[in-house]
Amino acid sequence: MMVLSVSVSIRNDAYTLYSVDEGQELCTAENIVGFFVDSEESWRTFYAVRYSLRGQCVHDDVEHLEVRVIDSTEKVLGSYSVSHVHIEEVEHEGGAALRLSGYLLDHPHPDAPTAWGRWRESSNLELNAWVTLSPTEREAWLDSVRLHHDWESPDSEVDASGGVYEVDGRNITDRAGLYCALGEALRGPGGYFGSTLDALRDCLGGGFGLTPPFVLNWHSVKTAQNHLGDSYVNKVVNTMRSAGVSVNLC
Repeated sequence: MMVLSVSVSIRNDAYTLYSVDEGQELCTAENIVGFFVDSEESWRTFYAVRYSLRGQCVHDDVEHLEVRVIDSTEKVLGSYSVSHVHIEEVEHEGGAALRLSGYLLDHPHPDAPTAWGRWRESSNLELNAWVTLSPTEREAWLDSVRLHHDWESPDSEVDASGGVYEVDGRNITDRAGLYCALGEALRGPGGYFGSTLDALRDCLGGGFGLTPPFVLNWHSVKTAQNHLGDSYVNKVVNTMRSAGVSVNLC
C-alpha cells in the first residue's frame, strides 16, 4: 500500500506531495484549491495547481493521505488526514493540476490558512498571537494548536504537576479565545489544553503535559463573564476545581 502526504510549506505557500512508504518527494505545487472550504461533507475533491514533478508522479488510488503543514525549516506544524484518495492529472483553471479526491478524517477549518500563517510569521511564536484574529479565525487558531499538539506530543510525554499559572483574561471575548488563553497559560505560546468543556476534562485527566494539582490565577475574569456569561465561566471554573485545580478569579 502506498501512502502519500501533502505538505504545506512557508515558501510561497507551496505544497509538497511525497510518498511516506517510499520516502521520496513526488512533486511540488504552488497552491491547493478546494481543501480549506466551509463544508461538512466528508468526501472532498481538491487540486494541487502549478505543480512540478520530482520524478514520476503517481496517479493512483491511495489508502491514506496526510496534509502536513510545515514551516520554513520544513518542520511539521500539524497535519490533516484523508483516506481512500484517488489522484489523477487534469486541467484546472487553464493549467495542469493534480485532482485529489477522498474522505476527510479531519475537517480543515476554512480559516486555517490564516491561522497557520501566524505560525509561519516567526520561528518563535509569541504569546497572544491570536488576539487580533476574528472570532472564526480564533476557532481556526484553536484547531491549529490542537493539531500541533497531536503532532508534537509523544505518547510517552510525562505530565508535570504543581506550580502557579497566570491566565491573561483581557482578550477572552469568545469561547475560542478562552481556550486559546488557557492553553497558552498552561502550555506556553501555541499551547493546547482543550477546546470545549469535554476536551478540557480530557486534558485535566492527563496526557497533555500537565495534571492537577496546580494553581491557576485567572486575571481580568470580568471580561469573560461579560462576553461569555457567568454560567459558562462557572462551568469552566467548576470543571477545573473538581479535577483538583485551585482557581483564583482576579
